[in-house]
Amino acid sequence: MIKSIRNLLYRPPAMPKSGEDFGDYQTNFVNAIRFTESCGFLVERPDWKPHERLEVEGSFLEPALRAAGVRDLTKAAFQCLKWCHYLAPHIEQQHGRKVWLTIGQIWKENQALFSPTWNDLRSWSKQGITIEEMHKPGSAGLNLHAWLTVDSGEVIEPTMMTSIATLYPDTYSHFLCAIGWGQPADILSEHKYFPMAVGAEFAECLHSRSQIGLLASNPQELHSVSMAIVFGN
Repeated sequence: MIKSIRNLLYRPPAMPKSGEDFGDYQTNFVNAIRFTESCGFLVERPDWKPHERLEVEGSFLEPALRAAGVRDLTKAAFQCLKWCHYLAPHIEQQHGRKVWLTIGQIWKENQALFSPTWNDLRSWSKQGITIEEMHKPGSAGLNLHAWLTVDSGEVIEPTMMTSIATLYPDTYSHFLCAIGWGQPADILSEHKYFPMAVGAEFAECLHSRSQIGLLASNPQELHSVSMAIVFGN
């Protein structure tokens, strides 16, 4: 009862209004867990291990991708939610580290590329996402971004580089099939991550209540494209 009242009274922190408003990623991540809990989902709190960083050479990725049945990374373009949800348990199992699916905003300098609000996420968790939602003026696709957060405080970015390469092949063809990992500020130059919702349970609720399938349960579904999440506002 006390927890229910606390969730009812919870008010999330202010949204970033510029690239200078992001603050500390780990603090924002814990705030995102608190918001997710207020929506009715259980999320394991992080026990940060900042000195146990991901291997620079990325040797943890190949066995995880192989175990997941990934055969074509080009299919990750504009499929951030599906790919992050699907890959998280494989990376966690193969690497032996805690990995959280993370949903939120991503900015380049002072421009939000994806900018869901707290109200958007809370509404989607209760009512799902409609086809009309993905065709709002000013956006094409679902206005959110997803990535993975590791217990070192680092992030893994499985889809954004391939999405950029697909949109701008003449300039960024070298990004195709690339996966980034490391400190949030170091993944893509001048890009910043703002976590808002955390955990597979939140994503699975969106999937189950939405008018279109958002997730994959096997490699065949992972490599198919039923919808695209492309740059929003």
